[in-house]
Amino acid sequence: MRKTQRLFSLAIAFAIIAALSATHVTRAADPVKIRLWSIAGAADPGYAPQIAAIEKYNKAHPDIQIQASFITNDDFKSQVSIAASAGQVPDVFQTWGGGQLQDFIDAGIVRDIPELTGDVAAKWSPAALSPATFDDKHYAVPLDLAGVFLWTNVDLLKTHKLPMPDTWDNFIADCKGLSAAGITPVQLGNQQKWPGAFWMIYLVDRIGGSSVFNNAFNRTEGGSFEDPVFIQAGKAIQDAVDAKCFEEGYNGTPYDQTLIGTGKAAMQLQGSWNLGGLRAADKALTNKSIRPLPFPAVTGGKGDPSDLVGGTGQAFAVSAKAPKEAAAALIEMFSDPEFSKAYADAGLMPSTVGADKFLKDPILQTEAKAFANAKYMQLYYDQFLPPELAALANQTIQDVFGKTSTPEQAATQMEEAAKKLLTK
Repeated sequence: MRKTQRLFSLAIAFAIIAALSATHVTRAADPVKIRLWSIAGAADPGYAPQIAAIEKYNKAHPDIQIQASFITNDDFKSQVSIAASAGQVPDVFQTWGGGQLQDFIDAGIVRDIPELTGDVAAKWSPAALSPATFDDKHYAVPLDLAGVFLWTNVDLLKTHKLPMPDTWDNFIADCKGLSAAGITPVQLGNQQKWPGAFWMIYLVDRIGGSSVFNNAFNRTEGGSFEDPVFIQAGKAIQDAVDAKCFEEGYNGTPYDQTLIGTGKAAMQLQGSWNLGGLRAADKALTNKSIRPLPFPAVTGGKGDPSDLVGGTGQAFAVSAKAPKEAAAALIEMFSDPEFSKAYADAGLMPSTVGADKFLKDPILQTEAKAFANAKYMQLYYDQFLPPELAALANQTIQDVFGKTSTPEQAATQMEEAAKKLLTK
């Protein structure tokens, strides 16, 4: 009896050991988890391709799993800043490069991506890598290129016998003619402030050329945000306001495509990402009549009319605390030709070299030619500048649009802040 009990006890002991061993094996096999924050929400044309790429990667790598969260653009900006302050940024997160990314680099929040060199880096367009490149090190994997165009219902202008807005004078004439006909000339949607900033950035470039902003930022060659070019650009914006170019209540309306996409407005200055929303509003109208035109030239201006405002639409930086597999995962997912094709099919401009073969869409082909012909691309001010100065730029520009500030007052505010924030 005692022998039986002893054998039974040994059997229980071996069962417990086996169970513990099995638990240990299970725990050892737990996958590496990579948390990713993206701004491509469900309504974004990049959402479905990103979901598909993540699912494909997760299926191919059961030992590494990407866990994605999708956050709207404006919410993301505040959430990532809060997360950075708390030391809790996700492993991989959206970046546009520029000033905020530079601050994250300096603070040790993100790490460079040494895997993104040589033949691997050559998979991407240099223009797509440059906004997140500092001291010859790459800090983000880009998904798409983005440029800002004057989306224009060319048939609506032709119907009213108005000129194409190839010059600022023609643009103002269009505004006056359309407004007189009871049509909103331009849908602005400046509640979030950044849509209005596109107008200031382009006008500064067209009037003074790329050196004006760069000298003001770098504090070189007497550069200043009180340069007469910034003031002239602000006055041009207020001229457009006086010409009734924008929808009623434009500083309080959110960015969308409801007016231009349904033929109630003729123009909208927005990024290449705008195409998906336009087609969602009215695909037939968009395909037939709406075209991405260059921003108007300014008579007597020093800027090159081929210059673009733009950068990357989406790119992902890697946290300094991210698992070592994070960068390789991004490179595998977003250098995949299948992903580039899906992005092109969604109306976006893939950032990979050779992706032009996927651009069957005539509107995307027009954008691709603009990218190829551009001699200079100006990154958005609110991404280029340090966060505090970027926020001030957006606010002062909105104030100029609202005529609650003069262009001179806005320029002085910017210069006073720049002296404190940019002088080393």
